[in-house]
Amino acid sequence: MFRSCCVLLALLCLPAASRAQATTDVQQWTLLLATIRPTPDWRVHLELQPRLGDDVSAVDQVLTRWGVGRQISPRLSIWGGHAWIANVRSSGNIHEQRLWQQASVVLPPAGAWTPSLRFRLEQRFVEQWADSSHRVRALGRLVRPLDDEGRWSLAVWDELFVTLDDTRAGPPRGVDRNRLFGGVRRRLAAQAGLEAGYLWQAARPRVGPRQDAHAAFVWLDLVF
Repeated sequence: MFRSCCVLLALLCLPAASRAQATTDVQQWTLLLATIRPTPDWRVHLELQPRLGDDVSAVDQVLTRWGVGRQISPRLSIWGGHAWIANVRSSGNIHEQRLWQQASVVLPPAGAWTPSLRFRLEQRFVEQWADSSHRVRALGRLVRPLDDEGRWSLAVWDELFVTLDDTRAGPPRGVDRNRLFGGVRRRLAAQAGLEAGYLWQAARPRVGPRQDAHAAFVWLDLVF
């Protein structure tokens, strides 16, 4: 099962990882996530993501996302919400607004591994594009405990981004980017966890070579 999943993750990377010359940047991403449970079935999602780029020397992007979710069954939840992204540029910041809808599924265990899937649809709005852009994201994740208590785990995931339409001055139709992550997870408490590792992103801009980012990724999640 593990070998099959690794092969699948590698295949998902292929569309974004062509042999063409690529630009490369070393980055650092931080994800701060809070999930609030006001009732047994409803969820509130609050997220902040600052990202450092230019060889970890300056802020490249700041992302905030919020949403509301409904637990449909023990394995399925659906979500919807809004995101605001500030892309920091020397010529002037570019602000993006997004609406998003999501389905998250936890699959039955495969041996020692716990697989899960997340499908997200986004409507993206940037003033310079003069039109909205629609994108679908598909993420597959595997988690395996490393000790009997489950305090430490190995985490691997891959996320493929595909733009569904061709927006003037915006993203072209087709594969937009791919993200591949591998790292470890530490359960800090019953309702808190910390995940850290290496993330590789291969992005396809509208013009120019592929853009590769090699990022140290840290994720803190809290449940209230």
